[in-house]
Amino acid sequence: MSIIEQFESFAADFEVAVQDDNWSRLGKYFSHDATYLNVGGPDPTIKGRDAILEYFKSDVSENDRRFDSRTLESLTPPAVEGNHLSRRWRCTYTVSGARDLVLEGEARYLFEGDLIKAIEEEATSESMQSCEKWMRENESRLHN
Repeated sequence: MSIIEQFESFAADFEVAVQDDNWSRLGKYFSHDATYLNVGGPDPTIKGRDAILEYFKSDVSENDRRFDSRTLESLTPPAVEGNHLSRRWRCTYTVSGARDLVLEGEARYLFEGDLIKAIEEEATSESMQSCEKWMRENESRLHN
């Protein structure tokens, strides 16, 4: 399977996990010593497949599920250079009574064979500022 095919399979399974909270289905995509870093975010580097899956579960529960809806879209097709894949994304969050929260950024993946060895997610600085402002104005509207 090509890196793009492996990534697309992972991305599709990730979206299913967002819906059904079964994050174990993603384990097959990661090396046991994989890392995840949200560049510029408050979290440290997450190390290890199981820790990454637990992070995804808690991050979606504590953030994404507090909104009425979440729509993720690719702004660019996946670009591959050697064993690296990157793509730009946009995620739109909606909640009743507030303007949409729109975040954009880039995801970078390092593959080791068919397995993901590392992921770096980086929201744009504009998105981070917009998110902080949106939260100050609308956090009380989010679901608990």
